[in-house]
Formats: sequence, structure tokens, C-alpha cells
Amino acid sequence: EIIETADSKSVLDMWDDTAIVVEDAFGPISLLNSVHPDAAVRDAADRALVTESAFMTEVFQNEKLFERVKSVVPANSAQKQLKKDLLESFEDSGVALPQERRHRFREISERLTELSQEFAKNIRENKTVLHFTPEECVGLPQSYLDRAQKDGQGNIVVGFDYPDYVPFMMNSASEPARKRYYIANTNRGAPRNIEILNEIVALRREIAELYGVPTFAHYVTKRRMVENPETVARFLDEVKTAVTDAELRDLDQLQQIAEKPKIERWDMMYYRERLREQRYAVDQEALRAYFPTVATLHWMLDITERLYGVRFEEANVPIWHDDVLYLDVNDAESGDFIGGVYLDLYPRPDKYKHAAAWPVRGVSRRARRKPISALVTNFNRDGLTHNELETLLHEFGHVMHGVLSHTEYNQHSGTSVERDFVEAPSQMYEEWGNRMESLSVLREHCADCPAIDASLVSRIRAARKFGSGIDYGRQHLYAAFDMALSSAEPGECLEVWKKMEAATPMGHVEGASFPGTFEHIASGYAAGYYGYMWAKVIALDLIGAFGPDLMNTSTGRRFRDLILSRGSEEPARDLVERFLGRPVSSEAFFQEIRGE
Repeated sequence: EIIETADSKSVLDMWDDTAIVVEDAFGPISLLNSVHPDAAVRDAADRALVTESAFMTEVFQNEKLFERVKSVVPANSAQKQLKKDLLESFEDSGVALPQERRHRFREISERLTELSQEFAKNIRENKTVLHFTPEECVGLPQSYLDRAQKDGQGNIVVGFDYPDYVPFMMNSASEPARKRYYIANTNRGAPRNIEILNEIVALRREIAELYGVPTFAHYVTKRRMVENPETVARFLDEVKTAVTDAELRDLDQLQQIAEKPKIERWDMMYYRERLREQRYAVDQEALRAYFPTVATLHWMLDITERLYGVRFEEANVPIWHDDVLYLDVNDAESGDFIGGVYLDLYPRPDKYKHAAAWPVRGVSRRARRKPISALVTNFNRDGLTHNELETLLHEFGHVMHGVLSHTEYNQHSGTSVERDFVEAPSQMYEEWGNRMESLSVLREHCADCPAIDASLVSRIRAARKFGSGIDYGRQHLYAAFDMALSSAEPGECLEVWKKMEAATPMGHVEGASFPGTFEHIASGYAAGYYGYMWAKVIALDLIGAFGPDLMNTSTGRRFRDLILSRGSEEPARDLVERFLGRPVSSEAFFQEIRGE
């Protein structure tokens, strides 16, 4: 019908309708393959996503559809952007390649989807547990020991969920135990995921060859804010210049605390925590009393309501696990239904192990379609550390980007923006966990909690600044490794990683296999991990627009209208510059790297 339709608007409307049908089928599947408790459902979802990939490649390789979309005469800016985006999707799916290359591209696309799914599954369903003796548990909070599983010899039994791993690495006084846990954690996808990643890298290199471009990074970045790999390289060089001294300074301070000549990677969280306790009187585990999980969730919903002019209301809908909470999102002024949010906050076997947001259903104003997003985390039920509080806000920033988008067409909804912009609204929202004007609202949701005063917030902020050199040094390494694997001669991934990590101040840990856990570059962040820091530049500049009061509702509503509601209807650069009233500045970003 699309091919035979004469009217340009009808072509785009029919495309939108078709995209909605596809999303209705596969949007929920893309979530359930990571969270559903039934292995049969997860496996079926994995197979379905491979089918979806094959179907979408077939659609975007259809020459008649391509020619019909090319002939569309847009009547407005939304139609113009949709036509442009669709044509790029056709081109990126191989429609203009010779028949033999087009067929090979389709084979590669299907195989990449299979490999990405297997990579994630190997981590998600890893059943490895470690046993630690009471002597190895010295320093662990009593609450941690009380909830931990035990074996018949009185040892604790732990896996790789965040509530197990992070508090142990922060608090166990046993260096051998921390080392054993660290190495095991980096190997939770090995050896199979190393093999998978090597095959993924080789297939991506072949895509570059099919298109006649120098590298896979060229194929990817032409659709990003950076436009080309050379811009990425210059940006990473700037970060490297700024971070080198800051990282060495941070490590020197940790060495003084540890009274040892070299800080190892398994020491990092432990001695950072000791320094924060000694210098700033900030204890992450003790902060759980200030941030009870349920009360903190209600606080976050409250400040989001105030900031963006919305209301959350619990509703009864089918859910995949009893822990899941669903909320309707309504406009506070009109009362109109905006969309929905699923919250799946706590760990369980075979669930996705990290924290992420899923854009399950995108908006379409034309089709009167309402968006739905899902938040998936693995938090302690009793309370959050400040780091976890920031994670909650970060992922909810993604959720609201999806739910508050109000675009004409489904393809432009929510987080469909350029990959190197998508992390900006989410990273921006982390700041609401670091300011008195927002944190003071928590008292309204937990009268029995210890009071959060200006002194505590000041100490949290100071403690948070420490280690910025280490953190950005690591982010730079991740981004540089990703770009190396997307280069003309990527090499064997584990050997490349060993060489690159060995060149950093902390060196490489023998026996560690981090690349086998790096899900970002096995999926949509390939040749794009730099985007976290690129987006952080934007995020920190956006925060400045709120001035001294993050709860400024007029600025919050303006951010909703000018950024969140627009999705990808315009290039991200244009949206941001309109909100700021000027081009983006990187000053705040480099100040943060330096710990200023």
C-alpha cells in the first residue's frame, strides 16, 4: 500500500502505522528477554528479536519502498525530518549496495543480533557463586552479612548482582578476597563472550568493507553529533590531556591512605571508601539510612512531578513479576493521560544484572499513541547508597525522556535521538541527588529518616568530587578501546584490551577478562561509548541553565518542552542550543575532570 500510495502525507502516515504495529509486537519482547522469570519466555524473546532484525533489514532493503520514500514531498519540518531519517535507515541497511553485498549485509545483521543476544544472556544467566569465610568478611556491614546466603561451613555465598558485589568490594578488609571477587566478576562472560566479541568485531569490519568506508566507526559516526571518527579522536585526546594529571593525583592520595606502593584495581573501591570516610565523614553504607529504597522512590517521583508538571498514579496492569510496579503518568495541569512507567527495582535470578531503561512503546501524536518506558535496576530493598541514588535518577532521566516526548511520529519518540546525545538528559538528572533544594524534599517522604542537612550535602558533594580523575580515566579507556575495536585493524579484542589497560597508571590485572562483560560495545554502543563523555559535556552545561535552584519549575517545564518533548524531531544540537540560547560549552565538563 505504501508503494502504491500517491499522497506524500499518506505514505508517511502509513509508515508510522506500520512502525507502531512492529513496535507493539517487539517493544515488550525487547524488555521481557532481560527480565522475565521464565527461561522459556526469555529464550522465545531472544529468537523473536532475531526475527525482528531480519524483518527490519528486509524492509529497509526494499528498493520500491526506498524509491517511494525518496519521492515524498514533505509539508512540514516533522515530515522533512522523518523522510531524512527513513532514507538514512534505508542506506544504512544496504538498499543501495549491489545485490550480492546487500544479501551479505542481511546475513551479517542477523548474525550480529544473535551474537549480541547470546553475549547478554551469558552474563545475565551466569550462575557462578563465590564462598567467603568469616575472616574474609571482616569490615562488611552487619546488614550485608545478615541478608547474605550461607553455606554449611558458615561462609557467605554471593554472586554478581550489584547488592552483593559492590558493598563487598567497598568494605571487605581482605585484599585476597577482593582480588578473587574482582577477577571472577570480570570473567563472568568469559571465555565464550570473548569469542563472541571477536566475531562481532570481524563482522562489523566486514560491514565497513561492504560500504567501502575506512572503518566501522566511519559507518556509525556519520549519523551522530560528532559526524566522523576524527572528531571522536580529537575529543578523546582533549579528555586524555585533562585527565592524566588528575588520575595520578587521585591515585597518589589513595596510596597515602592505603600505605602501600601501588593501588590495585581490586583496591579501588575499598580505599576510595576509606578516604571518603576519613576526609569527608561520608560512609556509603551508612547513607542507606538516609535513602530508604521505597521512600527514595516516592521522593524521586515527587520532585519529577514538581519539575515537569506531571502526576504519577499507581494502576493495576499485568506485570511479569510481583516486584514490578506500574504507574500512569498524567499532566498535572490538564489531567490528561501522558503515558506509563514500569519499575522493576530488585535483583532476582536470571534478571538483567545492571540498571537500564527500556523504551517499550514510543509516542505518536498523529496516531494518538501514548508512550511507555520501563526502569530496571538491582537495588538493595532496604536502602540506597548515594552512588545508587544517582543511578536511580540517571535511569529515570531516560524514562522521562521517553514518556514526556510528544512527537508527531513514532520514529522520533523519546530516546531515538543521536546516540551521543541520549545520555545527556539522564546524566543531567543525577545532579538532583546532589543539591539541598531537591534532597530536602525527601524529609516529606520519610519523617523517621535522619535529617539531610546542608553540611551532609556539602560533604557528599566533596566526597563525590574525589576520584573524578580515576573515573574519567577509566571512561577514557573504555571509549578508546571501543574505537580501537572499530578501527581498520582492530586485532584480537582481549589482547588489545590487555595492551591498552597495561598502558594506564594502574596497569592490567592478569587473569581478568573485562571485554567479555562489556555489553555496551556488543550492542548499540559500538563506536559510540565516547558518547557518555560527549553527552556529559552537554549535561553539565544544561544543569547550569537551572541556576542556583534545581527545583525551578519554569526552567523544568521549559526543559520538558524544548528538549524532552521533541525527541529526535530535530537534531540534538539545535534543541540544546535553543534551550541554552547559545552553543554548548565544555568548561564545566573539564572542571569536573579536574575535580574543581
